[in-house]
Amino acid sequence: MRLLEISIPYLNIHCNNERLMKDNKLAHTRVNSLVRLAPFVLFLSSYLPLFILIAIKQGCQVETNYIQATIDFATIGDLAKAYLIPIICLVCIVVGLIGTIFTFKNIEGRVENGSITTIDEVSGLNDEPLAYIATYVISFVPQSYESWNDYFTLIFLLLIVYHLYTRSKLLLVNPILSLRYSIFNIRFDDGGVIRQGILISRNRFIQEKELVKIYNIGYQLYYGYKKEK
Repeated sequence: MRLLEISIPYLNIHCNNERLMKDNKLAHTRVNSLVRLAPFVLFLSSYLPLFILIAIKQGCQVETNYIQATIDFATIGDLAKAYLIPIICLVCIVVGLIGTIFTFKNIEGRVENGSITTIDEVSGLNDEPLAYIATYVISFVPQSYESWNDYFTLIFLLLIVYHLYTRSKLLLVNPILSLRYSIFNIRFDDGGVIRQGILISRNRFIQEKELVKIYNIGYQLYYGYKKEK
């Protein structure tokens, strides 16, 4: 009878260990991803400087005659047409900012589902947002967009960049995110598998051999924070 009492807890522990090993294996092989509107709002926030520049430039080019004109349906239509581009830019700014805030609140709420690992190699990437602005933002600043064809060209190019942006590590290289977060190129041992990727964290500095709680948010993309030893 005593033998039976002892063996049953042993079996329970053995089953629990197998379950934990199975869960750990799934955690190593499963890749999470930002879905729905998350990549879209991150893209909008990354181009927030561009939208601000376009809105200011187009707003300043609107003729002041509309302000002094009599308010009627024709005037309202002309005002709507004149301010259409600035209004679209303002909508993109608001959606990008609010969406990015909610996206990272959601990520921060799930980071505890991640794993604790030791960073083997790390290098800072906080200079990448500057290169991103120079390459992907300033190059789109309108010089003399005076027709709808010019804006259709701009939209077409932005759609191409968006397609590439959401499929690359540029998803975390964001000038707006860099105001609050730091990004690192990391290399770590994940259950015997050497992995590397981009880590975004509120911590300003992360060194080698430090413990970090990381949560996978995409292919070779992680969110995390330093853990005290």
